[in-house]
This record gives sequence, structure tokens and C-alpha cells, in this order.
Amino acid sequence: MQTGKSLTDEMTERLVNIKWTNVEGRNAHVASRAMLMVEYLRRAALWAEVLGGPSKWPFFDIAGAVAPEVRIAPEVAEQLEDFLVANVGGIGTERACMAAVRWATLQDTPGVQLPDLPDPFEPLLLVYERGGEVIADESRTFNFGGRSVRIKPWQEHLSAEPAISLDPAVLDALDQE
Repeated sequence: MQTGKSLTDEMTERLVNIKWTNVEGRNAHVASRAMLMVEYLRRAALWAEVLGGPSKWPFFDIAGAVAPEVRIAPEVAEQLEDFLVANVGGIGTERACMAAVRWATLQDTPGVQLPDLPDPFEPLLLVYERGGEVIADESRTFNFGGRSVRIKPWQEHLSAEPAISLDPAVLDALDQE
């Protein structure tokens, strides 16, 4: 179904609509958010491998590494940055959101050839949509209630097998266990 919106517009809209301080969602979706973060790290590691390693880990500008010439429109970037500064607490989350929008902009760009790898940012967006921001602590761990996800070097997150399906029914069932 074609909405007439660009992927950049859709991504920006998704980010703006997230309840960044969603304590209720955060508590209700502990298990799925932890597994979605594992899946994000796995996918980001796959992209890091193809691109020769990330400049920053675990949140890095994949689109910038693939096609540095592709940029977010300045007015979109400025509006998004203003929103993120006002609504998101962590610089890593801000960086991840900007990278996700640049990824969407890359996908909007005609003629771009991408490796046959899964969308790197979809699991991370679902983490945010299911409970707001998550920030790594001093021990390089994302904490989700009683569950934690350790940020290891990107090579240690490499896996051909997905950590979890992104299907909402699967995620909801995991949270009910």
C-alpha cells in the first residue's frame, strides 16, 4: 500500500510518535525489548562486518558508511535534532535516531544498491516503540527490568540466525511468559 510519504517522512513520523518516557510500556514489554535489542545488535553486527567495522558501536551511521554522499534534507535534520534534544535523554539514542532517518533517506535514494541484509534499525525502533528510550549503563549493559543485554564487541554479536521474530504476536507472547 503506497502512502505517498517517503521512507524518510515515515521514519521521522515514527520517531516523533514514540512515547520516550513510556514507563508503563517499559514495564509491560521487558522480555520483548531485551530480545529486540539482541536482534538489533545482531543485525548491526552483520552490517558492521560488511562495512569493515563501525566507527562507533553499537549505534552507528550505516547509511553514511554505505553512501556518504546521501544526506538527510537540512530542514528535516534540524527539526529532528530539535525534537530529539527536547525529548530524548541519551546522546546514543539521538545518534541512533539520526542514523535510522539517514537509513530511510538512503532507501529513498534512486539507484542505491544494498547488500542482501536485514533492515538494521527495525528491531531498535520496536524497542523504542514498546517502551521508550533505553540507555546503556557504565558496565556497557542495556537493562530491561530484570533482563540485561551486554554490549560486547560487534564481532561477538555476529550470527546468521535471528534472535527473535519481529512479529507483534510473537513479541506479545514473549512478554506474557
